[in-house]
Parts: sequence; structure tokens; C-alpha cells
Amino acid sequence: MTGLAVRPLTLVLPLVVAGCGPRPVPLAPRGTAAIALSGGMNTSMTYVARTADGVLAIDLGWWGSADGLRLALRQIGATPADVRHVFLTHSHRDHIGAWPIVEHARFHLAAQERSLFHGEAAHGGWIPRWADRLVPPDLPGPAQVELQAFSRDTTFIIGSDTVYAYLVAGHTPGSAVYLFRGILFLGDAVTWSRAGGFRPAKRGFTDDRRAAVANLAGLWPRLPAGGVRYACTAHARCAAFSPEFVAHVSAP
Repeated sequence: MTGLAVRPLTLVLPLVVAGCGPRPVPLAPRGTAAIALSGGMNTSMTYVARTADGVLAIDLGWWGSADGLRLALRQIGATPADVRHVFLTHSHRDHIGAWPIVEHARFHLAAQERSLFHGEAAHGGWIPRWADRLVPPDLPGPAQVELQAFSRDTTFIIGSDTVYAYLVAGHTPGSAVYLFRGILFLGDAVTWSRAGGFRPAKRGFTDDRRAAVANLAGLWPRLPAGGVRYACTAHARCAAFSPEFVAHVSAP
């Protein structure tokens, strides 16, 4: 969409890099939240934050994610043992990599992702489907993690904080986005490129792009008015949340 000044934010949060260069991340008070980046050029982001009920993590990165997560936790004075809650936007391998070092935590994931997360079903997008066939990912069995699945928009109370979960199926059957402390974690429901800026889920990686676009459009009215300050993709591209951002993402 020509003329819209929707640009990724600059670095303003403690940053941990695991095998990759820096990427933009959102505002947060130093010492209470941190970012780990993993996966090389196709950077995946893990966000960690201290809460009154232990540490919360959103997504778990790709290769190099375990070391990156440990370092990010150190930034907030924590260790993997302190992680109590993990919220996963979806089950693709590049967002679940560090699960073995936090397998004691409670995992939150849309019910439609359960069989994919446990390796009992194949992804629909042809790129992740063939990647999984060529190099099977390390996935937890049903007995290895405690999974709290949700099947509709859900509100979670974590200590004195609130996590809002919204279903936006399409990229995967149970793709979800999370709103936490004013930051909207969009997973891969929104992507970013130099050519197109922020756009809906990418073809090839996505099960049903038409559904992804339609469900993303249905997300915006469900968000609390004035409750979102920043929006971030799962690949560490963030922007101030505004009507211009929504218009840019939604442009044909």
C-alpha cells in the first residue's frame, strides 16, 4: 500500500542473539522482559517475561533456541526452571525448538494444533510438510508436556497479568495470536518483507491462505480498544499498532 509509514521498530529491548543478526523488537521495561532470536537469517523470536506466577514465554524459536533462551532468561534473572507458562502461536518447527528445556512448564496451544505438535498429523503448507518429511523435527510426545489446549478466544490470568488468546486459523489449523502487556504477538498470521512490508501469512508455508486472510481481518474488531501498543511477527518484525498498520496489512 503506497505511502503508509508502517516501518519496523528499532531495538529497544534487551536482545539476545543465537546465531543471527539483530532484528527489531518491542518496548518493555529492562529486567522484566527479554528476547531470544534463533534460526539464522530466517530469525525466529522468543519473548520471555517475569510475572507473579513465574516466567512466561511466547514461542520457542528454532535451531540455536535453547542457548538463546537461556541467555534471554539470564537477562531477567531467571533460568529455564523458572518458566511456568509457554504460549505457542502455532506448531511449525521454527517456533517450538526449545521445548525440551522447558518441558516442565504448562504449554498453551490451540486444540487444532495438538496432533501437529505431537507429530501425529502432517502440516498442510507444502514447504513445512516436505521439510518435516526430509528432516523430521524433534517433537514432544503426548506424555512429555502438560498441554492446556483452547478451542476459542480465551483469556488467561497469569499472576497479576492477563494473556488474551485469539484464534486466526489459516496459516495452520490452530494459529493463534496473543496480546500481553500491550504487545500483540502475531505468530506467522502476519509476515514482513522488504518488498511488501507487513502482509498476511505467506503462501507455501500456509495451509489455507484465503482463510488466513479472512480470519486475520476478523481479528482486528475483537481486540480491546486502546489495548494494543505494538504488533510483532514471530520473526521479530515489530511496528507501532495503529489504524495505518491494520490498513497496510489488510490492503489487497
